Amino acid sequence: MFVSVMGFFARISDPIIGGTYMTLLNTVYNLGGNWPNTLVLSLVDDLTWATCTEGTLSGQACQKPEQREACKSAGGTCSTDVDGFYVQMVICTVFGLFWFRFFRKRISALQDLPESAWRIRAK
Repeated sequence: MFVSVMGFFARISDPIIGGTYMTLLNTVYNLGGNWPNTLVLSLVDDLTWATCTEGTLSGQACQKPEQREACKSAGGTCSTDVDGFYVQMVICTVFGLFWFRFFRKRISALQDLPESAWRIRAK
């Protein structure tokens, strides 16, 4: 994916300003592509359902670190009922399909623009 994006940036970069334009495009691409990964991965624990098994707290929720520690100290173990990763994959896939459906025409229109549309025009 990285090579194809860099190839696209190299194709549309204006030779008048050279590498500055490519650096700007790459920076925007990295900012737009990296913060969602961090956000989504930080939500995995919140989407995981776990239950305390055995011990005196058997059947209690075991999602938060305090709950896990309480379960462990009561002689139980936390067992994962539903892994948040799989919940997240379903949510992200559905979101991606909707996003693709609504923005496909706009993306295709940008892709079909001639190279001159990406160039700086001096007046």
